[in-house]
Amino acid sequence: MNKICCYSAVALTVLMVAMTAQATDVKPAIDPKADALLRRMGDCLAQAQFFSVNAEIWQDVQLESGQRVQAGRTVDLQVRRPNRFHAEVRSTRHNRGLYYDGATLTLLNRAQSFYGSIPAPATLDAALDTASERFGITLPLEDIIVSDPYQSAIRKVTAGTYLGPVTVLGVPCEHLAFSLGKVDWQVWIEQGATPVPRKIVITYKDEENTPEYTAILSHWDFQTKLPDFLFTFEPPQGATKIDVAEIKSKNQAHPKESK
Repeated sequence: MNKICCYSAVALTVLMVAMTAQATDVKPAIDPKADALLRRMGDCLAQAQFFSVNAEIWQDVQLESGQRVQAGRTVDLQVRRPNRFHAEVRSTRHNRGLYYDGATLTLLNRAQSFYGSIPAPATLDAALDTASERFGITLPLEDIIVSDPYQSAIRKVTAGTYLGPVTVLGVPCEHLAFSLGKVDWQVWIEQGATPVPRKIVITYKDEENTPEYTAILSHWDFQTKLPDFLFTFEPPQGATKIDVAEIKSKNQAHPKESK
């Protein structure tokens, strides 16, 4: 009896080791074509020394009454690698500028005429993290600003699908869909020599009523050089400098608007 128990224990141990190894070997179910197209897009953005792009963003929000509506805003973005970006975010209620010159990060609230500045790390990725931690702001389109857009997009993906060709505002694109489990996202990548994203949709399945975020990207420009003054902040006349902690508290009061 003892031998039988011993053999059973050994067999069980072997089975558990085999199952663990098999689970470890499980890889995300990503269509090779979807992965290749996403990597091509990421390489295009990562290798660009500088670029500009405009975006129209629509996001589902819930009013205090419980009614769901779509809130819209526009983003004008300039990026110069390895350590410059400037974004202007505008809506009917907000008008903000975010400046990063490689050493300082500044948020300007044009509507209320105040700004805050802090020392910033020397890389784009770290500066974006600082914007979130110190200002309470996740910059729209930050996934195309980071140093490795492909890795940023693919690192938590559990499934990816190629859905075929489609047009976005008349531009021929390839439609891809990915899942992170609780979040689904789609991207429409321009066909041809410049595989840039033309549309992005994010669906938050873990939130009530499954809200969506949609960005339509246009006016991509990889030719016009971006001089230093675009990324250097000069306070507008009459603007007041305030404490960064105060800025963060204001932004956290409207978390959906700061995404």
